[in-house]
Amino acid sequence: MVAKRNFGLDLARALAIAMVYFSHAVTALASLGVGVDLFFLLSGFLIGRIYLRSQSDGTFTPWTFWRARWWRTLPPYLAAIAVVASFGLIWPHEVTHQFRWYYLFFLQNYLGILGLSVSWSLCVEEHFYLALPFLGGAVETVLGRRSFLWVLPLAALIPQFLRTWFLLHGGLPDRWYWMTNFHCEGLILGVFLAYLFVDHPELWKRSRRFAYAASLVPVLLLVGLKIHPTSSMKLHGAIFLYWAIGFAGWTRLLYDLKWSPSTAAGSLVKNSIHGLALCSYSVYLLHTLFFTDLRLLLVGWQRGPAKSLTVAGVTFLFCVAFYFLVERPTIRMRDRYLSRGITKHSEAPAVVAKEAVSTITAA
Repeated sequence: MVAKRNFGLDLARALAIAMVYFSHAVTALASLGVGVDLFFLLSGFLIGRIYLRSQSDGTFTPWTFWRARWWRTLPPYLAAIAVVASFGLIWPHEVTHQFRWYYLFFLQNYLGILGLSVSWSLCVEEHFYLALPFLGGAVETVLGRRSFLWVLPLAALIPQFLRTWFLLHGGLPDRWYWMTNFHCEGLILGVFLAYLFVDHPELWKRSRRFAYAASLVPVLLLVGLKIHPTSSMKLHGAIFLYWAIGFAGWTRLLYDLKWSPSTAAGSLVKNSIHGLALCSYSVYLLHTLFFTDLRLLLVGWQRGPAKSLTVAGVTFLFCVAFYFLVERPTIRMRDRYLSRGITKHSEAPAVVAKEAVSTITAA
């Protein structure tokens, strides 16, 4: 399985989950939470390739597109909700163990988040992928597929336009950071990269020159926020487009990255990166919950490096266990289900189904 995976994309996933994980584990590293925007780029790129290729070979239907996505994301998500509810029996008064009915329909990023706080980004992705077949199909029908070359970059400006308009007319809504319409440019730019990859391979190759410059943007922003930290939502609302552009550069460059280590130590590092990428969704889903609950269990232990390292390490082990107990079995169930569907239809859909099985791994 490892041999079939793209090392550069797995490295990007590993970087993304490491950024998010340590942003919640160490207060001083809170700015690394923008790793979720790198996840958006990766997810848009991977799903965008599936969408565009299936459109090209005539095998696309919204149902097959959504079905592959839901098989990948829903079982672990519902299991995570069950974990939250079960922990709520132990600590019933902790808000982190609460959720509402609308969690089942990915509406919490608009109606209010209680427990499983990281699920706001899953809402953004689910909304985006529900809309993609309709919006993409409408653009292709009215303007033609080649229009994606300029429609997608313009569409990526819409969240920035909305944030700017609200900033100039009374301020952003309280939950704007979680809302799909205010925070989806990374997904759109990911689909744009997928469009270049699928339809314009020459432009895809030439985009490396732009990617080198763009990839510096997140580094400069992280350094700047470290030197001059701020919690201003106005500032963050103004710069999220630049995060997305920068992470598009990372995704483009890392895609071409190859590594064939010649030593045992190198092989161990490479396999560790692949392993972290594989379980990144499970780690993302549950790490904040386990952080909170382990601290509740260790409330009598004085704060310090030893406690923080223990909480971070045990949390990671629990998340990995969740991957093996829940996420990995559901992936295998999905693969068997899609394989049965392949045998009932022509060989053409098999290509799309195979790609869906092998590439939908971003959180």
